[in-house]
Amino acid sequence: MKNNLFLSGFWTRIWALLIDSVILGILGFILGFTFENIFISMGESAKFIGWIISLAYFSILNSKINNGQTLGKKFMKIQVTDIEGKTIDLKTSFIRTLILTTPFFLNGFKIPGSDAFSVINIVQSIIIFTSGLGIIVFYIFNKETRQSLHDILMKTYVVRDHRNTSVTMMPPLKKLPFYITGGLLSLIIITSVYNFNSNSEIKELIPVYEKISQQDHVLRTTLSMNYFPPDNKKPVYTISIRTDQKQEFNGNMENDPVVKEAVETFISSNVYKTDQSILNVLIGSGFDIGIARKYYSYNVIKPIYQWREILKK
Repeated sequence: MKNNLFLSGFWTRIWALLIDSVILGILGFILGFTFENIFISMGESAKFIGWIISLAYFSILNSKINNGQTLGKKFMKIQVTDIEGKTIDLKTSFIRTLILTTPFFLNGFKIPGSDAFSVINIVQSIIIFTSGLGIIVFYIFNKETRQSLHDILMKTYVVRDHRNTSVTMMPPLKKLPFYITGGLLSLIIITSVYNFNSNSEIKELIPVYEKISQQDHVLRTTLSMNYFPPDNKKPVYTISIRTDQKQEFNGNMENDPVVKEAVETFISSNVYKTDQSILNVLIGSGFDIGIARKYYSYNVIKPIYQWREILKK
C-alpha cells in the first residue's frame, strides 16, 4: 500500500524501549521500596502490578492521546501509526500492548491449583515462551517493515514523527520470520517431550516437589538433580524455595522450620541414591512486579547423613 512514512530504524526503536524501561523501572523501584513486604507476600501475583502499570503506560501514550509516543519514543522522535500515518485509538493501542507484554509478564506463571507438570501447564509454557521468542524474532528478521507480532496483528507501524515528501509502497512481509519462529516452536516441543520422557530420575522427584510446594509459607519451589563433578556421577540435589516472608540470614538457616520440613520431606521420599548424596537447600524471598525485582537468598549444603542429624535435634 502507498504511504509517505519513514520506518523507524532498528536501534532507534531499541533505545526508545530502553528509555521507557528505565522510567518504568524507577517507578517500580519506588513502589518496591514502599510496599516490599506486601509484594513479597503476593508471590507470583505481584507481577500483575507491573503488568497493569505497563499496560496503562504503553496503551495510553502509544495512542492518539499522546500522538503515538511514549516518553522514549518522543525522545527518539518516533511514533506508532497505522499504514496511513494516523495515530491509533486507545482500544487498538491497548490490544497491541496486551499482545506485546503478555509473554513477558506471564512467562513462568503456573495456573493456580494445577500441577506444574500437567499437560495444560506445559502447553501454556510452550505457547507463552514461543510467543516471546516470536516477538523478538520478527523484530530482528523482519527488516522490510520492522513490524513485530503485535504490530502485524494490529496493522501498526513504528515510524519517524516526520513524513516523506514522496509517496512510496510499503514492502511486503517476508516469510523468513515465520519459518524461524515455527522452527523454534518445533524444537521446543521436541526437546520438552524428549527431556520429560527420557529422564526417569526427574520423574521420581515430581511427588517430592508437589509436597514441598504445599508447605506453609512456600510460594514457589524447584527441585533438580545434577552430578558433581559431571564425570564422577556423584548426585547433588537442589531444593530452591521462595517463601512469602522476608528472609534474613542468621547463620543458622538449616534450623529454619521451612528448610527442615522440606529436607524431611525429601529424605522420607528415599529418592536419593545414598546417604553420601549431597542436598543443597536454597531458601529466599523477594518480589518481582515485572518492572522491578528484589531477592534475598541463602543456601545450606550438606550430605544427607548430616541433614539426618540436624532433623534429630
